[in-house]
Amino acid sequence: MTRPVPSIASAQPGPTGAALSPSPVAGSQPSRATAASSDAFHSSGQSPGANAPSSTAQPPQPPLRTLHLLGPGRVGRAFLQQLAGLPVRVVAISDARATVFDRQGLPHEAIVAHKAAGGSLSSWPRAESIPTELAVRIVGADIVVDATPTDQATAPAALQRARAALQNGAFLAVCGKNALAEAASEWLLSVHRGRVGVHAALGGSGQALVRELPELREHCRSLALVGNVSTTVLIEAIERGLSLAEGIAEAQQRGLLEADPTQDLDGSDAATKLRAVWGAVFGDSWTAPPAFDRIARADVRGLDSELLRERAARSATTRLVARGSRSGGDLRVAYEEVPRGSPLAAPPDRVVYGYELPGGLRVHTGLAIGHERTAGALLADVVAFLAAPAAEVRR
Repeated sequence: MTRPVPSIASAQPGPTGAALSPSPVAGSQPSRATAASSDAFHSSGQSPGANAPSSTAQPPQPPLRTLHLLGPGRVGRAFLQQLAGLPVRVVAISDARATVFDRQGLPHEAIVAHKAAGGSLSSWPRAESIPTELAVRIVGADIVVDATPTDQATAPAALQRARAALQNGAFLAVCGKNALAEAASEWLLSVHRGRVGVHAALGGSGQALVRELPELREHCRSLALVGNVSTTVLIEAIERGLSLAEGIAEAQQRGLLEADPTQDLDGSDAATKLRAVWGAVFGDSWTAPPAFDRIARADVRGLDSELLRERAARSATTRLVARGSRSGGDLRVAYEEVPRGSPLAAPPDRVVYGYELPGGLRVHTGLAIGHERTAGALLADVVAFLAAPAAEVRR
């Protein structure tokens, strides 16, 4: 059942004192704003004509869901371009500075082109500069997709956005790991279970984790994760005789480094993923996960290039492995020698999440590497949500 969207009159104004206004209708360009739709802040129902009488019986149509995208960067734009054919109406797009909104649907193809050309979302007609969390609450979309990158400094804001969406009763799909690392047990184990998609956040392995989570929580003893592809690219470049700087350039060319490359280089990205998975498998909804600063991390810039090449010469390799057990006191991220035949010796096009069970290591592999595949993983979570029974859409 769709819950009513908060009235704009009851919302607090943003920093500019302005309230969200509908964006131009589909097909418009920034220079040609059109009149606002009359139902811009009313709850969306079925698509027009869905209940019109007909002399010929028609098969039931899937309900049209409204969607709010947070972060129209490379991943967000790729996600919008992959939406074609889904029963989804994009009604709002937000970045860190502004939100554009129209209950009748945004011309998201035009907005994608505008952003790709270097345009600012705040320069789009009727864009409003209000806090993103407030925009999420006002829009009240059925689906909120957070395509913003991982950044430890913005974790509190990411949590606020996510909680606003979930409190609205929306389905949430995320690709950043920072908020997930803080709230994995809250999102995946409590009343929000089944309403948060983490497939993209875990490199395309999130659906497998969620599907097997009851068994993993009961039987898993420890974690062994190779979740940072950037360092795998760097290691293999060094093994081939390249310098670290040349390896970094290769990773950047492939679009694999985080917005802040330091997070890849100093082990922070791997540590964040470890906290997220640890919280899901071993945590609970009433205690905080192990503190980020307590996780020992290794920096790729401290590696011995000759040692890496020596290992490669004897058919071994090196991987950045994040480990932790149920106790939570031994979380660490370190470069380890691994045999070439080990499941942890992942090639640089995938991540590996290993779960130590009584019967051996269970491995989840993810291929959501780079912005196009990350967008595809976000889309996979949205598709799974749309396939859920209508009664599960809002709780």
